Amino acid sequence: MATNNEEVHSDVQEYYGKELKSKDDLKTNACCTAGGAKMPQRVKQALALCHEEVITKFYGCGVVFPQAPEGCTVLDLGCGTGRDCFVLSMLVGPTGHVTGVDMTPEQLEVARRHTDYHMKQFGHSSCNVDFLLGYIEKLDTVGIKDNVFDVVISNCVINLVPDKEAVFREVYRVLKPGGELYFSDVYSSHPVTAELRSDKVLWGECISGALAWKQLMKVVTEIGFAPPVLMECSPLTVNNTHLGEKLGDFKFCSATYRIFKIDTVQDKSYEQVSYKGTIQGHQDCFQLAYNISISVSHPEIMSSSMASLLKHSRYAPHFAFQQVDTPPESPVPSLSDCINVNPFEVQTMTMPTCCS
Repeated sequence: MATNNEEVHSDVQEYYGKELKSKDDLKTNACCTAGGAKMPQRVKQALALCHEEVITKFYGCGVVFPQAPEGCTVLDLGCGTGRDCFVLSMLVGPTGHVTGVDMTPEQLEVARRHTDYHMKQFGHSSCNVDFLLGYIEKLDTVGIKDNVFDVVISNCVINLVPDKEAVFREVYRVLKPGGELYFSDVYSSHPVTAELRSDKVLWGECISGALAWKQLMKVVTEIGFAPPVLMECSPLTVNNTHLGEKLGDFKFCSATYRIFKIDTVQDKSYEQVSYKGTIQGHQDCFQLAYNISISVSHPEIMSSSMASLLKHSRYAPHFAFQQVDTPPESPVPSLSDCINVNPFEVQTMTMPTCCS
């Protein structure tokens, strides 16, 4: 792998634009989307309507469709052939809009060629998705302004970018106040060595460019985001003897986080949070984190910081909040606790799932 940003970009473009023709050409399972069984029914319905070529040439490691997307403006970082963009095109509906950005012309050609197909499949009278050629760490160069998106998603792409801090700074810039970054990526157990980062195949396979999970926490909170909230994670097995030997004792996992652009709230009080059941496809309960679900029949008492994620975002109308004077015996973890959640420990646990 090249050592400067331009050469890294060139190597990745070559890998995804010319070397990989479909998922069958991958040398590991890092870029294979998981979580199908946990997908909401509406997402499964949208995927069933997607063009076969878009599906076959799409590479991702998670499920990046947050709740309540209706009417949202959404940005997909590293959209590739547009699979997630098209799914969200259906979910946001005619009053929403989805923009995909990718630096690989060959993948964008597939997305653009099948755009009309998906608009007809979804019954849209006008197009609500567009695709831009550019670098996700330089969104200003493709004309994206400040504070314009409700949601930013990304599916196993940030690890491929040499300057990851620049990506998160751009996300912070383009998100509206209260906006949400909902993304999946690959993470390492500890910082990856320079030797592994120089391996073109391991980088292209979304492995050696991975941030250590603690690095993610540090970078995004220093930029100004609220602490990342883990949604789900799973161990990554390379399934390639030669590449596996190179990795030695390093461990990798695929993890999905949600991160909000909100001002940090001090934990000086507790609030009872009641879910109204008004989000389409999630009428019974709302999954806030891998270990926090709020059902219609059972309000949760949580710290003011954790409640602020809902109170100061697009989710606010779907909840009722009431201050509680006496702390509960077993409160929901606070937002500050999220910084110390190790996905490599969580992934061995049985994660609770919310009705969808």
